[in-house]
Amino acid sequence: MNYPVHKKVLATPANIVTFSRIVILIVLAFVIQTDIFWVRLACFILIPIIFYMDSLDGFLARRLNCASKLGAVLDVAGDRIVENVLWLLLAYLNVIPVWIPIIVLVRGFMTDGFRSVALANGFTTFAMMKSRLGWWLVVSPLSRTSYAILKAVVFTVGIGIWSFKFGDIAWLAVSFNVLLYLTLAQCLVRGFYTIKECLKSF
Repeated sequence: MNYPVHKKVLATPANIVTFSRIVILIVLAFVIQTDIFWVRLACFILIPIIFYMDSLDGFLARRLNCASKLGAVLDVAGDRIVENVLWLLLAYLNVIPVWIPIIVLVRGFMTDGFRSVALANGFTTFAMMKSRLGWWLVVSPLSRTSYAILKAVVFTVGIGIWSFKFGDIAWLAVSFNVLLYLTLAQCLVRGFYTIKECLKSF
């Protein structure tokens, strides 16, 4: 079934996937501290599934011709909710220091604020990136895919470390911290270049 893009259809397959990943995330956040092994195992497995659903909603939007401005807004909102809740959850579980989600949240509010002004001036996300370096660091498929994979791995491993008490395994702890700070570095670099490029559209 095709969904005409000019109609403001809310319950498209793509939007249903977006809503579903948010609901799954909220349930996960509430039940993860349950002292039942299979519940914690399910939460561990659901993290990569939630990130896969981000790709699935985009695929469905294109395949079923149900892409819309509303769907794009919901997709971005879903991404922000998933990322911020998981950063906060890892800090709450004492897997990461609390200053990390604080920095990520501040970065997110700053970049979204600047991006919204640029969008209001008629610039698309891709058109904002006027420099080649900015394009490669922010909107290129390599940048977006690597950042999504890093986040998925960090959140999955972080939840696994807490759920199954793997924090004492030295090599795993070191690997997790390397990936954690690589993810944070990419987050900040992408945010910096987003703001830098947006300023050119003012």
